Amino acid sequence: MNRQEKTQQIDELRELFDGTQLAIITRYDGVVVPRMVEFRAELRKNQSGYRVVKNSLARLATADTDLQALHAHFAGPVGVAFTKQDPAATAKIVTAFVKANPKMEIRAGVLAGGTLIDAAGVEALSKLPGKDELRGSLLGALSGVPRNLLGVFTAAQRGLVGVLAARQTQLEGA
Repeated sequence: MNRQEKTQQIDELRELFDGTQLAIITRYDGVVVPRMVEFRAELRKNQSGYRVVKNSLARLATADTDLQALHAHFAGPVGVAFTKQDPAATAKIVTAFVKANPKMEIRAGVLAGGTLIDAAGVEALSKLPGKDELRGSLLGALSGVPRNLLGVFTAAQRGLVGVLAARQTQLEGA
């Protein structure tokens, strides 16, 4: 590979990783190609990706970025799973694939802002609810507030009607 091709690949990796919310480095050797194709397809459904990288070029591409924390983990045959959308959903896909394919291992990950997480951190992230689940919870909480407020406002009228009905029953009985 000549200097121009290397520069082109570095620029391509920089563009690919720019704005990444989560990047996970995995060791992939021993995983058969059809399983990797399925893995990449699953990531694409989630607007994520997976890229096998040359370590030296990946170090150059991630220099002076949030992903610089991963430099120590670029060793051996590695690939990077990344997303610009939903970190929890991507972590779920990667951890599920690693559990189904023990030859693949998670080395480390980095969140937006440069926070380095280990394999246990990636697994913990995978247990968090995704953006859609959080939005649903927020919507449920927001719709519950007006409903409860309406109940508070109508409680006094309901109480008054109950008292009047009890008084009417008392007068009819006497």
